[in-house]
Amino acid sequence: MNLFDYLYVDLDKVISLYSQLTGGVVEVRETQSERGSTSDNKRNYDFKVFKHDAGGTTQDKEQDKTTIKPYHSLLQELESELSSSGYLLDLANFDKDKTLKDSDLRATLKNALCIKCSGRVVIEDYERMKKIGQDFPDIVKLINKSHADTMQESPEYREIEQQIQDLESTSGDRNAKARAKKKAKELRAGLDSLLASSTAIDMVPQWILDGMRTWIDAFLPNITNIRVYPFEDEKDEHIFGHLDASNFTVSDPTAFHFTYGSFPTEEFTILGVITSVPSDGGETFSPLQEFEKEDLEDYESVESAFRGMFRGFDGIEAMVRTCRYPRVLVHPILVYRQTSPNKALQRTSP
Repeated sequence: MNLFDYLYVDLDKVISLYSQLTGGVVEVRETQSERGSTSDNKRNYDFKVFKHDAGGTTQDKEQDKTTIKPYHSLLQELESELSSSGYLLDLANFDKDKTLKDSDLRATLKNALCIKCSGRVVIEDYERMKKIGQDFPDIVKLINKSHADTMQESPEYREIEQQIQDLESTSGDRNAKARAKKKAKELRAGLDSLLASSTAIDMVPQWILDGMRTWIDAFLPNITNIRVYPFEDEKDEHIFGHLDASNFTVSDPTAFHFTYGSFPTEEFTILGVITSVPSDGGETFSPLQEFEKEDLEDYESVESAFRGMFRGFDGIEAMVRTCRYPRVLVHPILVYRQTSPNKALQRTSP
């Protein structure tokens, strides 16, 4: 039995697809809650000989049953259902000689709902990049200050410092003191220049950092991309998509990056709904073609102008989305690492 380390699960999409495939609700584990109320319908009769309660007590109860599929079983069964029903293209089962540039493979992708592939991954968290950019000047100052302090503790630096002190304490006639003072001043200027020029990291101009923050806020707010490279020798081919921060199994982005990094060393698998398969020849569909005529009505001119504004931003958005041939864009559903049992690690009873 294989074990799965899930980094990302879009559970709403999982349940939606699974319910459509199976024709039923997600089920197996059952939880039950009960709500109830009690009302008395008693009439008191007080006699001299005995006391009797006439009537009785009624109870109203409502029961709710909620059935939930065990988490990991549901995810694995969804893959099985997608595959057996003909909705999933698994690159591992495709011809080994074909890559994402193959026309037959791309034609199959256009007629498939989902794709599954494994490979090295890259995680690009733009909000994290923006935060680092905001703190970058202070980080550079800290690193360079540490570098300067380390240099000042070096034997060479201390030797020159001692020479300066000896020159400044030179005794003798006025001319000798003046020469020693001048020499000490020159050595001090050389040390100061050395410290100023030997920085560990150069400062990035502030306008670049501000521009990066503006760009992210305008086009990439709250965006975290994943890129999966299924073919080791085809670096321009990858499956990629946007990861919703709420669907990470490690909710804290700092903890996630500290644990896995933005460039994990191990291979991961992605399963996603195919959303875009760009063609080699570029986009041929023109939604504004209806306005390419000589005499436009007034209402057509207004509509053309406003809709043209959207098309005017297509070039910038294309740079941001980076969805171009031969890449494939997906809506990620699952991202995980799959591990088979290692017999060398299995312990047998003595």
